[in-house]
Amino acid sequence: MIEDPRFTRLGFGVTGPHAGLAVSRGATQYMIKTALDAGASFFDTGPAYGRGEGEKRLGTAIRAFGRDKFFVCTKAGIGTDRRRDFSAGGVEMSIKASLARLKTEHIDLLLLHGASAEELTPRLIRRLNAFKERGMLRHIGVCGRGAELDAAIELGVFDAMMAPLNPTLDETTIDRLRRAKAAGMSVIGIEIMAGVRRRSGIPLSMRDLWYLARATKQKLTGNVPATHELDAPAALGWALEQDCADAVVCLSTRPAHIAANAAVAGLEAGPAIA
Repeated sequence: MIEDPRFTRLGFGVTGPHAGLAVSRGATQYMIKTALDAGASFFDTGPAYGRGEGEKRLGTAIRAFGRDKFFVCTKAGIGTDRRRDFSAGGVEMSIKASLARLKTEHIDLLLLHGASAEELTPRLIRRLNAFKERGMLRHIGVCGRGAELDAAIELGVFDAMMAPLNPTLDETTIDRLRRAKAAGMSVIGIEIMAGVRRRSGIPLSMRDLWYLARATKQKLTGNVPATHELDAPAALGWALEQDCADAVVCLSTRPAHIAANAAVAGLEAGPAIA
């Protein structure tokens, strides 16, 4: 279980358009500052996002605004080249590379990025615990979307679980998150807006093109999420109201959306950052 005042109920994802050309580096810095000003200090990224670009952008913000303002979550197991490597040595190299990109000496939460039951080896767990003892990692956890998470719950060694949480999920999937919570893990919801009906229209910016490209890819791969009748604020409120949810992570490219999300999450604005 994570007990840290910077682990806010609303997290900001430095992923997707914030890890590529769709959003400029300067715009990402502005959005991170906006999130901090709104009271969100939990930031999620990973080496697989933009070949490490997401971590680099978050690292720039950490250096600019101060490490004490951030609860930093990143991942290991899927590298900048998108290759899987959950060996103890591979995860160690990934952690060290992430620390360099993030410009920090420790990671608040490291998540194993979709590890299978077979990949959660005793040697890997020992190595992660050794890094915790050395202060390089504060908490360890897993992220995924299916039955592979059951093994992580049963092991009883992880502090957190990150998984989709939205109204399109069946009761079996949500019950898995409740079991993780009952096992003492902090549960972090992602893909909160899956199933929200999007407005159609002509893309007017690079970020609009990114969302259009994602929707097109989902159609081509047959992974279009089911829809529901809730709008974005209601979907966020639904996720936060679930008894298993300790926090949720949202991806935003517009300051107004961050302000609206912070209001739904009940965050208190933090001190303004110059």
